[in-house]
Amino acid sequence: MSACTTVAVDLAKNVFQVAGEDALGQVKYEERIKSREAFLAFLYKLPNTVTVLMETGPGAQAWARILQAQGNLARILPAQRVAEHRSGAKNDRNDALAILRAGRDSLIIAVPIKTAAQLAMQALHRARQGYVRRRTAMSNQIRGLLLEHGIAMAQGELALSRNVARILEDATQPLPESLRELIDEMLGEWRHLGERVNVLTARLETAAREDETAKRLMTVRGIGPIIATALLAKQTEPERFPNARLFAAYFGTVPEQNSSGNKTRLGKMCKRGDAYLRSLAIQGAHAVLRQVRPDSEHPDDQRLQRWLSRHGQKGAAVRLANRNLRIVWVLLQNDQTYRRQPMGNQEAAVH
Repeated sequence: MSACTTVAVDLAKNVFQVAGEDALGQVKYEERIKSREAFLAFLYKLPNTVTVLMETGPGAQAWARILQAQGNLARILPAQRVAEHRSGAKNDRNDALAILRAGRDSLIIAVPIKTAAQLAMQALHRARQGYVRRRTAMSNQIRGLLLEHGIAMAQGELALSRNVARILEDATQPLPESLRELIDEMLGEWRHLGERVNVLTARLETAAREDETAKRLMTVRGIGPIIATALLAKQTEPERFPNARLFAAYFGTVPEQNSSGNKTRLGKMCKRGDAYLRSLAIQGAHAVLRQVRPDSEHPDDQRLQRWLSRHGQKGAAVRLANRNLRIVWVLLQNDQTYRRQPMGNQEAAVH
């Protein structure tokens, strides 16, 4: 173990597979640790010159903070990139060796290590996202049950909240009494989930108002408190990226590439990276596009109108999300706020 400069750990709840290599990349140490207490003692014995590698998963952030506190360099690697380096069957030993090989890959960007406050913010987002998904599933189920009895309903939350109660009270509707009771219970649960979403949304909005960085991010059109706090919880570390283009590409808002030789083939959006943040950025872009007036003479609005005419609503939303993420990269590295491009007559007045 004394010859090891890098240690890889395949984490589990109570079992930990450890593999160590020297400076030449030769595996010199392997061990299977069967308790959390023994693994913690193992970490405390590590020299602070040893780099510890882990892959993303439950517990990785907590162990990484312990290692940082004692002076070790800890790196958390994306699990999907580690899987590309696995050789043979999937087991703990091969996973640990794959982490070692992935650690030597300079193209793999490590996941930032978050603070406890950032993890708490991330937990708010995950809980809210879970409530939103359950609420959407519940509304779809209610619509499906009613449609089986010939009752169609318009899309949207407003239509559901208004029409379902009216349908249940209408004795002329061909619904069995047991189904009326069931749908009434489901409607109550749907409303309760909506209340939980509103509570967590209010907490995130409060956190955004109290954070200076979040307030600067919200000066960008299409970025509200939900996206701003999600970016802060993500701990994106923009300094890891040499330019804004690579920062935006990190979230998957760029075309899929399938090029060979002198031929460059660009396809649909690659959808790599954080799907949650990407979806929030695109939703925010859609909100901006819905507010663009066709007769607006503002340069930003005219750009969006050109995108809409060339690429349609979805294509324009992806492009705006990509542009917003590039702006975020700049704002995260300084104390400036975003200022929209002024109109021509305003520019003349300034000059």
